[in-house]
Amino acid sequence: MEQVTQVKLQELNILELYEHYGALERSLPLLTSESQEVAKAELEACMGLRSEKIDGIYYRMSSHEDALERIKKESDLIQKAKRHHESQLRQLKGLINWLRRSAPIDDNKIVGRNYQFTLSKKKDLTVEISTDVDCWSADERNQFCVEQKVTSYKKTVVCSMQGEILSEKDEPKTSTQILPNLDAIRTAFQAGQELPPGVKVQQEYSIRTKRIFGRQQVQPDVGLEVELEASEHCGTLLREN
Repeated sequence: MEQVTQVKLQELNILELYEHYGALERSLPLLTSESQEVAKAELEACMGLRSEKIDGIYYRMSSHEDALERIKKESDLIQKAKRHHESQLRQLKGLINWLRRSAPIDDNKIVGRNYQFTLSKKKDLTVEISTDVDCWSADERNQFCVEQKVTSYKKTVVCSMQGEILSEKDEPKTSTQILPNLDAIRTAFQAGQELPPGVKVQQEYSIRTKRIFGRQQVQPDVGLEVELEASEHCGTLLREN
């Protein structure tokens, strides 16, 4: 393309294109009619390149916005998968604890062909509460709840630029919360007393897993699903019993 100037428009950034357009536009009255036509064509080319670069900003912004949206969706899927596997793991550990409490097992080991679980009693009974303490009766709250008060202080000190204290103020803030008294619940359970609704107390076990060597390894069937739900494990074991 014929130009009035020797500037390589393709090599200019957006700011330089704005500056070049302005300078060339201001110089139009100083040019001959023939040169003005060439200059106008250069102005049009300059404006076209500038517009393309501005549109390029939008395209890149959109690309990053789309990428962030995909990342967010992927993060949500990952968190959902994480919660699923954590839930399944809790259920399977609960199944092992249930076997230890319910099955006629003489020692602290549950032994399979290739793996064994060694269980040791946890020091304290596990308390599970599925109801809100506000749903308990007044007597149940008096017997099985404690009141927790937390007081925090905000201290505000205003000083002059020379460090002289002009004012000082302490603002206490107290929050109160009614919480289950786990020790009282355990004591009542051991004494055979009735517990509030939704309260469950049981002995739980710490679980250690060990690979059994020296035996012929049993390979799973080809058609066996790799990932089983905890409920399926439980159902299978119950049917075997």
